[in-house]
Amino acid sequence: MTLKEIKNKIYAILDIDTSAGEGSVYSKVEGYITYIIDGALKKTALYAKCIKKSVQLYFSAENGKMSATLPEDFASFCYVRAGRVYGRECFEILSQKIRTRCAGIFAAELVYVAFPETITADTDENAEIPLPENVMDTACYACAMEICTNIYPADVQRYMRIATEYDERNALLLSAAAEANNIANGFFSHARGVFV
Repeated sequence: MTLKEIKNKIYAILDIDTSAGEGSVYSKVEGYITYIIDGALKKTALYAKCIKKSVQLYFSAENGKMSATLPEDFASFCYVRAGRVYGRECFEILSQKIRTRCAGIFAAELVYVAFPETITADTDENAEIPLPENVMDTACYACAMEICTNIYPADVQRYMRIATEYDERNALLLSAAAEANNIANGFFSHARGVFV
């Protein structure tokens, strides 16, 4: 699905005439819709945990603790592999840094959930957005909900219809994401990890 197709779907959900000229609801919404789409795609992709990446981290001493810089698109922790697999409780995440609580970890592979690329006013409308169809569909309803409150503030029935559709789609995404394998080794001490 392209950015243009996402916009058209949102306009269809909201019953907005895209052929209307200057001063219309369409022209007003077109001025800010890209930023709403960006936020909705990031939030929905994070809920769905649909973009998983891995990166090699190199820990170094900083203020007496071993830390490494997180990737720019880092959204959520999955696990760290350093000979063994370590869960979230073995690390502390502060701002753009990750600190290890385990002695002896100097290099490790971080597996994480990433945010999708940022969409701006300069983004090509015909470029494919590399996210699953159900994530983009859910994001369209999230955008429509937000825009609905701006353009139809008194139409509670319309808002509730869109919100119900969004809730149903989001529930399906969350149940699928819950099945993702997040590794937690809380039963073990910080230093033990899990063999893989």
